[in-house]
Amino acid sequence: MSGTVKSRTGRLATIAVVAVLVLLVIWQNSEVTTLSILVFSANLPLMVWLGCFLVIGFLLGVALMWSYRRRQ
Repeated sequence: MSGTVKSRTGRLATIAVVAVLVLLVIWQNSEVTTLSILVFSANLPLMVWLGCFLVIGFLLGVALMWSYRRRQ
């Protein structure tokens, strides 16, 4: 019985630590930054830029994976 209590406590502690780390990353990346690419310029929080580039990279990776899969 004590093993399940310890595992539950460990799981809750891990969830709490991860939640605090996520909040710290969000807070750290909330400063507004300016991005200028050729004639495009915009002021957005850094976390929005990071999220956009993450999604673009993920979509490019999936498209590349599908293109390689069709060739085989």
